[in-house]
Amino acid sequence: MAIIDNNSSSAINPKQTLVLLHYFGGSAQSWNWLIPFLSKNYNCIALNLPGFGGEPALDEPSIGGFTSFIRQKLEVMNVESYVLVGHSMSGKIAVDMAANDPNFAIKQLILVAPSPPTIEQISDEDMQSMLNHPDLQQAENTAKSITIKPISNEQRELIIQNNLETNQKTWDWWCLQGTKHSIAEDAEHLFLPITLITSEDDPAISFESILEEAIPNLPDAKLVTTKGVGHLIPMEAPEWLAAEIEKAII
Repeated sequence: MAIIDNNSSSAINPKQTLVLLHYFGGSAQSWNWLIPFLSKNYNCIALNLPGFGGEPALDEPSIGGFTSFIRQKLEVMNVESYVLVGHSMSGKIAVDMAANDPNFAIKQLILVAPSPPTIEQISDEDMQSMLNHPDLQQAENTAKSITIKPISNEQRELIIQNNLETNQKTWDWWCLQGTKHSIAEDAEHLFLPITLITSEDDPAISFESILEEAIPNLPDAKLVTTKGVGHLIPMEAPEWLAAEIEKAII
């Protein structure tokens, strides 16, 4: 299951809980560089989503299926109230979770370089490239193309490893269906604090798509931006991101 859990919430330990959901092709370990900056003040739980990081894939992947999976894992851990942090693909999943949260467990949404809640605008060329589940060379190229700031060898190796071990069916599902599944109508009815944190130079989720597809469909969302950072903000600028998350939390 590969959960990173720093002192889960309990009556004895009342710190607020952050649930961290990783990017497409990532894993729970993608948050390893961010968590040390947050764990003093928050309980941090990072989950491997189905088909990623060695977690068994869903029989029929869907955004709703991912939402149910996450909710069930948190119920087992007795996590009843939390701030949900979604990165990239998981930004869309986090929005879906918040829009279908009957117990109002999610107190706040923080979306890091998120996939928009609308149908994602991807060129035919880029889609064909995405559908090529990477071999080692492609995974190495991905590590270069989606980052801007220098990353460590450990980070680079993790990016490559996570890419290579992503389940093929899950990979294809996200490319062909997940990116084309609009949840914008549900997102418009959200009534909780929402913060988007992104880089204006993101090579994967363009700043234009954040402004045109994400912000208009997320009620009263606050936008926080930076420059000179790529798509993998939790790895490239973990200290800055941690500070912005702390500022955002109410």
